[in-house]
Amino acid sequence: MIIDFHTHFYPEKIVERAMATAREKANLEPALNGTRADLIRSMQIAGIDYSVGLPLVTQVQPGRGISLNRWAKENSVDPIIMLGSVHPEDEEFVQTLEFVKEQNFPGVKVHPEYQAFRFDDLELDKVWQMVADLDLFLLTHAGEDAGFEPPFHSDPASLRQMHDRIPELKLVCAHGGSWKMWNEVKTYLAGEKNIYFDLSFVGECMPLSEYRDLVKTLGVENCLFGTDSPWCDQAKALELLHDLELGRYAEEMILAGNAVKLLKIQG
Repeated sequence: MIIDFHTHFYPEKIVERAMATAREKANLEPALNGTRADLIRSMQIAGIDYSVGLPLVTQVQPGRGISLNRWAKENSVDPIIMLGSVHPEDEEFVQTLEFVKEQNFPGVKVHPEYQAFRFDDLELDKVWQMVADLDLFLLTHAGEDAGFEPPFHSDPASLRQMHDRIPELKLVCAHGGSWKMWNEVKTYLAGEKNIYFDLSFVGECMPLSEYRDLVKTLGVENCLFGTDSPWCDQAKALELLHDLELGRYAEEMILAGNAVKLLKIQG
């Protein structure tokens, strides 16, 4: 089994606008057109069994969290498994997270840049604590973002400090822990219990030897295959992982084993 733990697609009515904005902001050419159908086509070409879709509540306004998560639930149909999302500064975060749990989402996605928050804001710990109490995992963008200018809102040190305050939280740090901050990731995050790393948009950014070293340092039982589709090609990302020659057990854990546990997929 192969699970891509980090993918995106957009509602049909906004997909062209969303892709154009993201393309201009990040100066990136996507591999796909941003639709659900094109993601499924890509999965079939690459031989990927499931993709995890990551929605994002970007606006703090009444009912927005519930509305976005309803759309996510409607689209959580094989072969795509959707996460929920919450804006951590939304006064309605309790209702949103309760809805996420009621709808049987396995976790929630947040993004410190697009949502403009920091993990060293102690006022937000009540949100992360509720995520943990509901037995959800938290997947966050981490590190630099091609669409934003520094200073960035997240880094390995602040992620570790937040997790030290809530160690029972299952935390998935995207882009190998923190994009383009991988030395700090090794210092602050590697080897910590309940901290996982999706590998989206990592192998494309460094030599193969450095990619192999990073994965081994993070631990094969803590890494999750991911692509950041539509921004990276799923088949090419899968080929890069195979090129690491980590061995059968390591590949099985990264490609599916670790994801199955977090997503609670029944065998």
